[in-house]
Amino acid sequence: MIFLKDKFNQKLILGIDFGTTYSLISTIENNHAVLLSDDKKRYLLPSIVHCGQDNFTIGWDATNQVLKDPKNTVVSVKRLIGRSIDFIKKEFPILPYVIEQNKKGDLVFYTDAGQVSSTQVVSKILRHLKKRACAFYKKKIDTTVITVPAYFDNVQRSLIKEAAITGGINLIRLLNEPTSAAVAYGLEKNKKGIVIVYDLGGGTFDISVLNLNKGLFEVLATSGDSHLGGDDFDVILANYIYKKANLSNHQYNDSFHALLLEVAKATKIKLTYHETVSVRVLNWHGIITRNEFDLIIKHLVKKTLLICMKIFKEINLNIKKIKEVIMVGGSTRVPLVYNEVKKFFLINPLISINPDQVVAIGAALQCNMLVSRSKKNQTILLDVVPLSLGIEVMGGFVEKIIFRNSHIPISQTKEFTTSKDNQTGIIVHILQGESELVKNCSSLSRFVLKDISPRKAGTIRILVTFQIDTDGLISIIAHEKSTNTQKIVKIDRVLLDYKNDFKNIKNNFNYFKNDYYFRVQEEKKIESKNVLDLLESALRQDRFLISSKELKKIKLNQEKLQRSIDEDDFYSIKLNLKKLDEVTKNFFSLRLKNAINNSINKKIDETK
Repeated sequence: MIFLKDKFNQKLILGIDFGTTYSLISTIENNHAVLLSDDKKRYLLPSIVHCGQDNFTIGWDATNQVLKDPKNTVVSVKRLIGRSIDFIKKEFPILPYVIEQNKKGDLVFYTDAGQVSSTQVVSKILRHLKKRACAFYKKKIDTTVITVPAYFDNVQRSLIKEAAITGGINLIRLLNEPTSAAVAYGLEKNKKGIVIVYDLGGGTFDISVLNLNKGLFEVLATSGDSHLGGDDFDVILANYIYKKANLSNHQYNDSFHALLLEVAKATKIKLTYHETVSVRVLNWHGIITRNEFDLIIKHLVKKTLLICMKIFKEINLNIKKIKEVIMVGGSTRVPLVYNEVKKFFLINPLISINPDQVVAIGAALQCNMLVSRSKKNQTILLDVVPLSLGIEVMGGFVEKIIFRNSHIPISQTKEFTTSKDNQTGIIVHILQGESELVKNCSSLSRFVLKDISPRKAGTIRILVTFQIDTDGLISIIAHEKSTNTQKIVKIDRVLLDYKNDFKNIKNNFNYFKNDYYFRVQEEKKIESKNVLDLLESALRQDRFLISSKELKKIKLNQEKLQRSIDEDDFYSIKLNLKKLDEVTKNFFSLRLKNAINNSINKKIDETK
């Protein structure tokens, strides 16, 4: 890629690869995709936002805050957006942040900048990338395609779309990352036949099966794991170093956790090019070999290949029919990943385009195609639905209306009826997932279709239509024929009853529950108990300093924190500890002033 020097006067066409670890932005010049760099000629922008008291810092300027101020520095937000608190507690047990979900269902970080949602964090990264492009071309008008993991569900896609709008992005399409990579390679290589896109990034794994035929990109199937990537390699290696260095006696806190991850990440990168790497953590110095690293991450690499094998069986694809395998994502640089993929597919994977840059390149090319008026050399892109969609029926079962890997845009209708006599309303519960059982699927929305004619069960005809647009966003129409009653619902953000349990995506990262994670949890419980004891003692002595209303508020938060301790809920403990600190600030301030006054009065009495 070259650093652009000449400006052009056409509409600014942008492609954004919003990544877990790094994000990139590209544009089109002379019908070729080019990456845009910052003033230091860096194409990559770290997907990091530091939420300071006076300002937000994004990208490279925020990287030094990861170790200094981890609780206010949001990293890998792509792995958290659209997730439920329950999911995060299970999969990321000791993140440094104080978090909760707001009434809209969005994740909220308690920071020095105040409460900041995950959507706001993403919007700041996207806005920063747009500023890079606008500053270079001295333009503000843009047309943008943003890429997302193929396995992102409707809620996650909706939040990315919302973040784009908040960030001032003129978004015309969300594009699956593997498909974007295929666009980049397809145009350059003009491939024909079955192509596999193996995309292993910082936080997600995607596998896409495409049929390429001179400008027609047909996605036959897509699958993956939205919680598997290079970040997991870092966590495993950090834990390995922690144990190998015998650091269990060191006080484990957020900064030490961030330090271990930084050391692990640097070691991982060096092991890409070297067989052995010298590692230093605090006073420990040792050696990590590539063989050691391969051994501890091999089960995750095998897991990606099992996902590939499963999707091939679903669509009855013989591995011998595969013409090419495209490698996408920075984690494919790990030698073990490349070698295992090569061994599995029995062909040399394509790596001629930088795996970090290929998605951004494809996004700009696709954006150019969408806005181009000329049909010459235009590519037709047929994408698919990543997860099945349906509604709840009697017995706690799911009646699927649109099946996974159906091409989009799509519209499908099914007919339903009432289950009771004289029923005048029906609850439409929309679900996403592959299970036949409601309890194992993700709930997207519920709404009530009212004013149905009171008739015998089974005589009413209700048509439910699911429509999915090119961005993968869903609209549902429920229509009762006899009264012409109709209700339309658009799922364009998280709803209150969205559980996001992801039971259909089975992750078995048992390594998250290891010794030092439990230690962090126990230390936080001890800290909280000490705070409660100290506060109780202070209230016994000086509760007269505050009003009964303020005392009641403090007592309520005391009870909440104690309940969190009893329930052994790490995230709830942190949140309630933070809230208790906020409501007791005035009390301790008054207590300090009272102590100072008493001390002064005592000295005056002594001088008399």
